[in-house]
Amino acid sequence: MKNKKYLTLKERICFTVGAFGRSGIYTLMSMFTLVFFQNGAGLTLSQGTTIILIGRIFDAVNDPVMGMIVDRTKSKWGKMRPYLLFSPIPIAVCTILLFTAPFEQGSNAAFVWALITYILWGVAFTVQDVPFWGLSSVITPLESERTSFISTARLGSTFGGILPALLVPILYQSNMGYSKGFFLSAVIFALLGCGLSILIFFVSKERVPKTDHTPSFKETFVVLGKDKLLIIVIFAAILGSTMVTANQCADYIGNYLIIQNNTDFSQIFDAAGNILPNVDAKAAYDFWIPRGTIVTTLTVAIGVGMVPAMAIFPILRKKLSLKQIYIGSAVFGLIVHMLCYVVFQSNITSINIYILWVFLFLMGLPLGIYNVITYALIADSVDYLEWKTGERHEGVCFSFQTFLSKVNAAIATFVFGQILGQSDFKAVDKSLVDIEGRQIFFEQSIETQKMLLALVTIVPAVGFLLTIIPMFFNDYTGKVKEQAQNELEKTRTENMNKKN
Repeated sequence: MKNKKYLTLKERICFTVGAFGRSGIYTLMSMFTLVFFQNGAGLTLSQGTTIILIGRIFDAVNDPVMGMIVDRTKSKWGKMRPYLLFSPIPIAVCTILLFTAPFEQGSNAAFVWALITYILWGVAFTVQDVPFWGLSSVITPLESERTSFISTARLGSTFGGILPALLVPILYQSNMGYSKGFFLSAVIFALLGCGLSILIFFVSKERVPKTDHTPSFKETFVVLGKDKLLIIVIFAAILGSTMVTANQCADYIGNYLIIQNNTDFSQIFDAAGNILPNVDAKAAYDFWIPRGTIVTTLTVAIGVGMVPAMAIFPILRKKLSLKQIYIGSAVFGLIVHMLCYVVFQSNITSINIYILWVFLFLMGLPLGIYNVITYALIADSVDYLEWKTGERHEGVCFSFQTFLSKVNAAIATFVFGQILGQSDFKAVDKSLVDIEGRQIFFEQSIETQKMLLALVTIVPAVGFLLTIIPMFFNDYTGKVKEQAQNELEKTRTENMNKKN
C-alpha cells in the first residue's frame, strides 16, 4: 500500500485550479469587506467590524453543523462531492449581493442589508468550503500524497488570492469609485471562482471508506471531545488570529503609510480644511508607483513570500515534524514583525517602500507555512480520531478549518478596526472626489500613522507568540504518529478485505 499511488494528474490540476478560483472570492471578502462597508455602504468603522464579528459568531455554529451534515451524506457521488456540484451558483449570487449598496449611505437599511448579505455569503461559502477541503482527507489514504496534494492546492489558493489584490484597488481608486468598483469586482470573481471551483466535482473520487456507524449530533460532539489534536489546532489558530493582520489590512498601509507620505495635501485642502476647487489628486501625489497600484504591490509582496514557503513545505515535512515546523515558523514571524516596527516607528512619515517590501515578503513566509500546515494538522486530527475511537469525521474536522480561516480574518479585522476606532482616524468622505472622480483621502496625524504601524506589526507579533502555546501540547508526532499510521493502515486493509 505504501508504494501505491492513488491521485491522478487531473485531480491534482483541477483541485488546484478550483482552489485558485475560490480564493479569489474569499480574498475579496476577507480583505476588502471592511473597506467596502466603510467607503461603499457608508457604515462606520465600528458598524463594519461589528457586522464581521456577528457573521463569524454565526459561523461558529454554521461550520460544524455543515460538517456533521457532510458526514451524514450518502449519495452515489459520495459525501463530499455533491456539495461541490450544487454550491457554486449560490456563492456567486451572494458574493455579488454582498458588494452591492442599494440603500442610502450609512442608513439603518444599509446596515441591515450588509449584515444579512454577509451572513448569507458565509452560509453559501461554507456549504462548499467544508466538503472542498474535506475531500483532501478521503481522496487518498496516503499521508505523503495528501501532504503534496494540499501544498499544491494551497499554492493555487495563494495565487488566486493575489489576483483580487492586483485588480480591486485599481478599480475602486479609478473614477469608478468604491460602489461601482467593488460591484464589478464581485461580478468578476464570482463568475471566475464559481466556474473554476466546480471542476473538481467531475474528476475527483473519494477513496477512503466511510465508517459504517453514523453517530448522532450528540455523539459527534462527544467523540470530537476526544480529539486532542483538533482541540490543540483550534486553540492555536484562535489565539494566533492576529497573525494575518498585515495581510488583511494592506489597504490601510498603502493609503496612509505610503500614499499619504507622498501626497502634498496643500494642493488638496486649504488652511481651513476645505477642499480646493478643481483638485487633481493625481497631481498632488508624487511617487513613481501609481496611486491605484500601491496596495497591490504590498499585497503581492506578502503573497510572493507565501509562495516559496508553501513550495518548500513538503521538503521541510521530510526532515521535521509538523509541530517543529509550526513553532519554528511562528518564532520567525514574531521576530520579523517586531523588527519591522523597530525599523519604521522612528520615522513614520518617510517609510522606504523597498525596505517595506522586504519585510512584507518575510512576513509572508510564516503565513505561507501556516496556510498549508493547518490543513495538514487537521487531516492528522481525522486520523488521530480514527485511531483513538474508530470513527472518521472528515466533514466535522475540516469544518473547523473553514471556521478557523474565517475567525482568523474576523478577529484580525475586528481588533484592527476597534483599536483604530479609538484613535483620531479620519474615515473617507465619499463626497470628496477630484475633477476626475477619484476619491480624496484625509491626511492622518502622525499618532494615527504610528497606531497603524503598530497594528500591522506588534499586534501580529502577539498572535505569533500566542499561537505557539497550545502547540507545545501536541504529542501526535514522531514514534507515536508512526505507530498510529501503521495501526490504521492495518485496520483499513483488514476492513477492505472483509468487504471483498
